[in-house]
Amino acid sequence: LRRWFLQNELELFKWRFVNNPPEDRAAWLRAKGLQYEAISRDEYEEIKEELHQALSSRRDLDPAAERSEHYKVAFEEVVDLVRQRRVYLRGGSAFVPAADLVSIVATAVRAQWSRRLATASHQWPALREEEADRLASFLEGLATQYVGDDYSRPRSGSAVSLADLPTVSRRSFPLCMHNMHAKLLETKHLKHSARQQFGLFLKTIGLSCEESTAFFRAEFTKKGMAADKFMRDYGYGIRYNYGLEGKRQDWSAMSCGKIINSSGANAAAGEHHGCPFRNYDEGQMRATLQQMQVGAQDVQYILDKVRGQHYQVACGKFFEARHKGSTLIETDLGGINHPNQYFEESQKFFAPKDEAAAAGQAA
Repeated sequence: LRRWFLQNELELFKWRFVNNPPEDRAAWLRAKGLQYEAISRDEYEEIKEELHQALSSRRDLDPAAERSEHYKVAFEEVVDLVRQRRVYLRGGSAFVPAADLVSIVATAVRAQWSRRLATASHQWPALREEEADRLASFLEGLATQYVGDDYSRPRSGSAVSLADLPTVSRRSFPLCMHNMHAKLLETKHLKHSARQQFGLFLKTIGLSCEESTAFFRAEFTKKGMAADKFMRDYGYGIRYNYGLEGKRQDWSAMSCGKIINSSGANAAAGEHHGCPFRNYDEGQMRATLQQMQVGAQDVQYILDKVRGQHYQVACGKFFEARHKGSTLIETDLGGINHPNQYFEESQKFFAPKDEAAAAGQAA
């Protein structure tokens, strides 16, 4: 619950911080004793060429970032930015654009809030009985509520067809969906929980009921299952996901919170649903990441987050590692919240390359 609260409060804090006027941000930083002073206009003019060179290679920043406020901070406080060569260094100081400063400030804010929440948590058992009727069920249920975007149907511009599946599964599926897709191709079968999780995802990225049926039938029948038996045993479940049977509800794909909190998968028993960052042991996770050509530094970062049970943050870093040059604000805000969010961000990342390739072929 504390992690959930921190994640959402930090998201709100970051939005407010970025959208406040520069003078208000500076006043807030001074009031909190955070020594991040915006550089003067004269200093900016002196080093603007160096700032341009440092920021020009970054695809994650709006071009206007070069003209935004820059802050001079000790380089030790932004080691990650320095390591990735995302800031200009001079005289032991890093010059950080306002878009990156929010992440640094949020780290300090998160640490302070975390300490205060730990204190409140220790006091909660004594208060729970007193607040049983009024607050207990509300507070304890907050962590499992998904309040993000609706993914009951594909967004405009992101829908895919069955013909697109080989490409998008290789480059744009989050690890959970990549794992289930790989196991389906390998074993020609998925058990109920995996079919439900994976099937709803395929529905909400754009596959029609007919395409989804054809996809699963093609794989399940490769080991000798008759097509009519497949339709008897599994056709109803696919149609149910699309709201064509049973309650006829337009079901959404499962959020990360629901996937993580569901019963764990047992690969030895042929179950491959759930969140790999939660379900894999460290050796299996390391081997999987290395097989997917994730760099050693990113592998270590992901494993550190997994040990701390920050599975969604690990997924955010996995996205960045698989999409070179990208930076997800979600990684700092608590990680990926939904498999479809991962998928849509990946599609946005590859869209310019696909458009350029299509233009080249047309020429």
